[in-house]
Amino acid sequence: MEFNNLVSIIVPVYNSEMHLIDCVNSILNQSYKNIEVLLVNDGSTDNSGSICEDFANKDCRVKSIHQKNSGPSIARNTGIKAAMGDYIQFVDSDDYIESNMTMKLMEAMNKNVQLVLCGYKSINNNKIYTGGHVPSIEGVHEIHQFMQSFGELYKNNFINSPWNKLYVTHIIKHFNIRFIDNLNMGEDLLFNLDYIKNSNRICIINDQLYNYLSNDNSLTESFKKDFYENQQMLFQKVREFLLEEKNYTQNNKYYIESSYTEMIINCLGNLFHKNSNLNSKNRRNLIYNIVNDDCLRKKLVYFNNSSIQTRFIGLLIKNKSVMGIYYYFKIKKFLKYYIKPLFNLLKLVNNKQFKRNSYNATI
Repeated sequence: MEFNNLVSIIVPVYNSEMHLIDCVNSILNQSYKNIEVLLVNDGSTDNSGSICEDFANKDCRVKSIHQKNSGPSIARNTGIKAAMGDYIQFVDSDDYIESNMTMKLMEAMNKNVQLVLCGYKSINNNKIYTGGHVPSIEGVHEIHQFMQSFGELYKNNFINSPWNKLYVTHIIKHFNIRFIDNLNMGEDLLFNLDYIKNSNRICIINDQLYNYLSNDNSLTESFKKDFYENQQMLFQKVREFLLEEKNYTQNNKYYIESSYTEMIINCLGNLFHKNSNLNSKNRRNLIYNIVNDDCLRKKLVYFNNSSIQTRFIGLLIKNKSVMGIYYYFKIKKFLKYYIKPLFNLLKLVNNKQFKRNSYNATI
């Protein structure tokens, strides 16, 4: 099948010299050739900027754009503004894509849809495969059909990111859909919610075409200030989105609120991150604020049908046991950093129990 449409592939770049060459080569080696590659150097202080220029000088399909450090949202928006293609694809500069990714996405887009999303693989820093992620549904779906599976796709991390998708440029520009400039967590999700609102048909393909590299220095692996407040805002946006679309139904509600309980666990764990500058009093005060949050207390029922850890934390939250939560995560932190084998064993047991409970809740 031959196509003539130009695809703009936007790559926000910041201090990623270790992976940038592999990333861009994986894009330039696509079986689909009619592409432009927009490398947006976001004020890198390493050699990333020079690497971008080298690629631009060697391949006419590559454009190197430089801006002062402003964050990934503004870098992606810069790429959108410069994009000349009929379609837009995003790739993060420390990841890489399969050689047929753009072709597969374009074949799916040719089915009269406005959005295509695919599966992905998780890769560690040594480029060793650590897990595959395949959507639970596939094929072309009218928006009302897609929305019925939204919660499950959201919980399994297929909605949030822009890098496993292909977008129609006209829709993005016509409806002025942009990444929020001053938001450092969750801007991808809000972008996708705005885009889905303006889509009629969506195609889901099961191929694992994107390779996501886990990075110990990434935002997801670092201490996050105001993480709880940010996540509360994002989950409320998701609930409002589903209510507007008249799809905050039983199945979607279960998956969204189950994800919400996982988020609470992550937020509490974040307070004990090794790079956190919080002292014991700060942590206890923040835990107190969380367990007394009215929004959280209305969702306590969703802690019951989950993993051992989630049920235990739910019980502590219900009883407003600040010290119980404090010592639980303090011990967990000690095991994670000093007795790793035991930590991994407990994590494995917890995950198995979680999968069993998730199955029982949905049959």
